[in-house]
Amino acid sequence: MNSYLQIAQAVLQKSRQPLSAREILDAAYRLQLVPEHLFGKTQYKTLQARLSEDLLRNRKRTIFARTGPGRFVLRQQLSKTMTENDEYVAPLRAYQLKQFDVICAAQEDVDAMWTTGASVAPFSGLAKAFTRQLPLLEVEKEQSLVHIRLLVTIKCLDKFLSLNSTLTASETSGRSLGFSGYLKGMDADLFSVDPFGFDEASRRTLAEQTTLPKDDLYSLTSLIADHSLQCIKRLDQDEAGKSVVLLTSYECAEPDRLISHIPTHRSPRWVQIPSEINNRDSLEPISRVIVDNHVLDMA
Repeated sequence: MNSYLQIAQAVLQKSRQPLSAREILDAAYRLQLVPEHLFGKTQYKTLQARLSEDLLRNRKRTIFARTGPGRFVLRQQLSKTMTENDEYVAPLRAYQLKQFDVICAAQEDVDAMWTTGASVAPFSGLAKAFTRQLPLLEVEKEQSLVHIRLLVTIKCLDKFLSLNSTLTASETSGRSLGFSGYLKGMDADLFSVDPFGFDEASRRTLAEQTTLPKDDLYSLTSLIADHSLQCIKRLDQDEAGKSVVLLTSYECAEPDRLISHIPTHRSPRWVQIPSEINNRDSLEPISRVIVDNHVLDMA
C-alpha cells in the first residue's frame, strides 16, 4: 500500500458498514497495511482530506462515496445499504467559500441606480456600477460595498425546481427556488459568454451542490437566453455583508435525472409557480420576493 486512498480501499472492502477516516486508519494499522513512509500525528486528517479531494474531483467516477458527514464506503457497496440518491454530498466549508474575489460596487452607486422601494430590477441598469474585484472576506466587513450573489433557477416545461436552501450562520432557512451561489472574480475570462461570467459561475454552483460532474451539466442543462436578467435586493442583510442576487435560468430536458443527482436532504421537487406554492412563508426571503413579484414568469 503506497497511498492513503489505496489503504482506504483495502479497509472498506473488508467492512460491512461506513467508516470514518479515523476508523479506517485504525483498521489499517491492525491489518498492517500502513507502510513506514506514511506517518504523522494526524494521519486520519490527511486520509479524510485525500478522500474528500477525490470525491470532489471525480464525483461519481470515484470508487468512494459518503453516507454522511465524515462517513465513507466503497461506491460498489452503496447499493447494498442505500440508493445513490441518498448519497451524502458534503457542503463546502465556509473558509473554502470565502477565499476568493467577488464582483462588487459602492453601496451609494447601487442605491442611485435602484428605483426607490423596488425589490427587483433589471441587472442591465445596475451592471455599470460593478467594476471592482475584492476578496469576499474584505467586502463582507465593509458596509459601504455591495457584491453579487447568484440564484440559479432550473425550469422544466412549466415547472421550476424547488429544494431546501443551504444553511449558513447568516442565512435564513426555508425552501428555495434555486441554488444559491457566488459570482467570483475569476468567472469572467476570454471564453465567457457574458462580461461577468454568470454562466460559468452558475454551472460551477450546480456542480458544487449536486453529484453531477461539471462536464455533464452542459448536456443536461441549457442556459435560457435572457437579455434582461433580473436582480433582487437582499432584504435580510446581516453579518454576511450586503449583496444583490442575480437570477440565472436554465432549462432541463431530463428532470428525473437531475433530481437523482441532488442529495435527498435537500428534498428536491418540481413545482408550478405560484399555483403549487402552498405556503409562502415556507420560502426563504429571496424566493418569497420572486413569487411576490412574479419574477419567474419572465423566464
